[in-house]
Amino acid sequence: MSDVNASSNDKQAWRASHPSRWVRFNHALVTLCGRLASALFVTITVMITYEVIARYVFLSPTIWVEDLSLLCQIWASCLGASWLLQHQALIRIDMLINHFGPRLRVAAEIWSLLVIALFSAWVTWYGSELVIESIAMNSASATMLGLPMWITKSAIPVGFGLLFIQCLTEAALVLTGHLQAAEEVNI
Repeated sequence: MSDVNASSNDKQAWRASHPSRWVRFNHALVTLCGRLASALFVTITVMITYEVIARYVFLSPTIWVEDLSLLCQIWASCLGASWLLQHQALIRIDMLINHFGPRLRVAAEIWSLLVIALFSAWVTWYGSELVIESIAMNSASATMLGLPMWITKSAIPVGFGLLFIQCLTEAALVLTGHLQAAEEVNI
């Protein structure tokens, strides 16, 4: 029941040319989020390398690397979740599902997407409350840099909101017969 338009080299290519404008837009947005998440992880690597050199070679540690690398890590993780779901690369246990027939596999996929969607909706709501509270209290990190906490906490409702939307998109695709096989993802 996998999509016949997907080539073996690029299983996501059919999304970019899908007849539905929403699927094409969603694919572009999630691809952008995935690339941004990758760029943030590279930025973390550069910042931490700089900190190690500054601290141990020049004996001059920075006050900004810890805060900014944590900020980048949180945003990268939250932004990357929807990309992982689109590529069927979230943690999966396929041992049992691989033995299911097509209908039972669709039911299992819809069930798992529903669970992820409900959890994501709750985290989005709760994360929004945290952001509003951080803005109201004007809270900042307890480090010398003192970054406003709403910047960091905003990653939660944004990332999980995107994950919620991706769950709905994936569920719609599964229900319309576009169940794709899990893929090995190399970045």
